[in-house]
Amino acid sequence: MPPRQQDVSWIKRIDRMLNDGRSTSKKRFDIFIALLVLFSTAIIFVGGFSTDEETTQLPHWLHVIDNAILGIFLLEYLARLMFARPDLPEVVHITTTRWIWYHIQARIRWMFTPMAIIDLLAFLPLFALDRSLSNLKLFRVLRILRLMRLYRLLTIYNPLEKLGKAFRNNALLYVVAFSLVVITIIMGSLSFYVVEGKSNPNVGNPFDAIWWTVVTLTTVGYGDTVPATGLGKIVAIMLMLSGVVLMAVFAGVMSQTMIGYLLDVREERVRMSSTVNHFIICGWNDRGPMVAEELHHLAPDEEIIVFAETDEPMNVPENVTFLRGNPTKESEWEKVRLSMARNVVVLAPPSAGNSTTSDGYTALVVYTIRSFENKLKKKGVNRTVPLHISAELLDPENYNHIEVAGADEVVHTAQVGSNLIAHSAVKPGMGKVVTELISWWGQGIDLEAFPDTLEDGATFREVTAKLREESGFLVLGTVDEKGEITLNPPDQRKIKRTHKLVVIRNHEDQVED
Repeated sequence: MPPRQQDVSWIKRIDRMLNDGRSTSKKRFDIFIALLVLFSTAIIFVGGFSTDEETTQLPHWLHVIDNAILGIFLLEYLARLMFARPDLPEVVHITTTRWIWYHIQARIRWMFTPMAIIDLLAFLPLFALDRSLSNLKLFRVLRILRLMRLYRLLTIYNPLEKLGKAFRNNALLYVVAFSLVVITIIMGSLSFYVVEGKSNPNVGNPFDAIWWTVVTLTTVGYGDTVPATGLGKIVAIMLMLSGVVLMAVFAGVMSQTMIGYLLDVREERVRMSSTVNHFIICGWNDRGPMVAEELHHLAPDEEIIVFAETDEPMNVPENVTFLRGNPTKESEWEKVRLSMARNVVVLAPPSAGNSTTSDGYTALVVYTIRSFENKLKKKGVNRTVPLHISAELLDPENYNHIEVAGADEVVHTAQVGSNLIAHSAVKPGMGKVVTELISWWGQGIDLEAFPDTLEDGATFREVTAKLREESGFLVLGTVDEKGEITLNPPDQRKIKRTHKLVVIRNHEDQVED
């Protein structure tokens, strides 16, 4: 086990506790909050259902505990607002102004998420300190909404997350729809108040006109206020007809957006304006689900997008977004924000008995990606690191074609599997060893940066000892700037700071704090 680091700042610890799903402290904190939710709900049961004012008063000690819980909810809300993580593009250069804007945008976006709104409603009763306000039923009802915080424990399917995603991805459509409603209410209220204000005793102020307009527009019709003049009736007729049209507009908006997301129907028109540092799987075959699952476990915080020319397959994992498009056309790559992507995995299309045709298609896709990347500077996008492309190969004779097209790594999946089977037969246990090294659940083989505490040109022995001391890693070799791999070099070999180190680390499921 690597030595536990003691120099982690309290800011880093809080950030892990709130945002790092792999951290044990976050899981403990979520359980703690869930217990507080259940306890506060029990308090509502104690004094929230009686209509007798005397019996609704909680004992003093229980009232103090209840306010303390609300205070914790308030502190949690402020902490989550402060530590909201922005989606900073790590693969392109950004200015200081853009960096600040990303942080502001992240906090504003978080405040309007369903869970953040629920958190806000959760501690509102804390500000109802006056006795006349503390008995308001509204505050009692809002406190029950804290039960919805239990949705945070849902890791497989979160309906609130899908509702939020529907609103975010169709924000412009909802803005247009709600703007029509607001404009209609303003025009109707002003018209009704001007026409009926002096002759109708039920319209004494502008709010009465707004109330009547909303009731009429939604076709509810309480009947507490009716037009007293001919012009008022004309205004009412126009509002009732407008209400029918607006209800049809809203029905269309909901059917095209909300229902589609609740049923997990992802359409190509999904807007991805905030997607950065993501992984793209280009194409889909029988190995696609396993590749997507490995990517998800190795990089759980990054979004995975499948981009293929076919209809959405049934075996695409739940945590993966599917978009349809033609990867051999540069214009199509704008759909998946290729300029902001971290890596692209190009899967070989089903060969149908002709591996050369499949590898030719893979080479064309890789060439298209590189052509798109080479034109980014003209568009004002300066990447900090080149786009990494991993391509799948079916026929070893086509290796050079895909490499020349621009792939950084070409993997012959059949050959890798065959070699593993052969080694496991000749040397029993070797298959398990290799699987343990390359699988996300086992002792992971990884690439690590040169230690900051050593000077450039340190020997391999010094580098090995330093990483062993600091992190408990076992160093196997190096990878130079050209991608050349040297395993088990001599102890006195000079290692440059630009080299990557091949290490074996203990991939724990949880990050210890």
